[in-house]
Amino acid sequence: MIKDKVIVITGAGSGLGRELAKAFCQQGSQVIGLGRSLEKLEETKRNIEQENYACYAMDVADYAQVSDVFEQIISAYGRIDILFNNAAVYPKINFLEESAEQWAAAIAINLGGVANCVKAVLPSMIDKKYGRIFNLGSWADLGPIEKSAAYSCTKGGLHALTKAIAVDIAHYNLDIEVHEWIPGHLNTQMSEYTGMDPAVAASWAVDIASQPHASKKNCIYEQNHEWQPPKSLKQKIKAKLMFWK
Repeated sequence: MIKDKVIVITGAGSGLGRELAKAFCQQGSQVIGLGRSLEKLEETKRNIEQENYACYAMDVADYAQVSDVFEQIISAYGRIDILFNNAAVYPKINFLEESAEQWAAAIAINLGGVANCVKAVLPSMIDKKYGRIFNLGSWADLGPIEKSAAYSCTKGGLHALTKAIAVDIAHYNLDIEVHEWIPGHLNTQMSEYTGMDPAVAASWAVDIASQPHASKKNCIYEQNHEWQPPKSLKQKIKAKLMFWK
């Protein structure tokens, strides 16, 4: 399902983004890595044995740059089949010590960057009547830890943004799906190198992107499976009485 697909990955210069690029290249996809540092993107390229990887430097927070780069990609490859919105920052600073500029920058990248990339890619997906978008999420908003105000807020906002985008394109009734993907705590610079191997998470991304369809056009994936909201006691009893699964 993903061989020869054109897949765009933001934040591909390190961490999970780099592992995603490697994993999809190994599957035969045409991968385009995006990030602010061309040097880091080129380093990702040196870690990939296949030739099916290209990269462009851009800042996801700058819509003019995003629009220009996406136009270049579509011109070069004819389409974008799958987008992984992976780019994010985690300032790790106390809210009272965080400047207004630092706060705004985190919002612009983590939330605005996702919106910019989706806004740039959707017209082409609608034209081609096909597309898959995966926004990298987190449960950080449910129990924020110390020095995580900006990150937690943007991840909470991402839940709503992903659902809202899906609702706004539903009337097209096309084979386009917009999902949130929550891989979990990964061993990257963002987590100070604690957690699981991002290469494992990348294999999960291959699993979910390879599926012909999700159960619905907007859902949350946790690791490599669709997440189902917990049922209330009343719902559980009703399901038991009605012999529902």
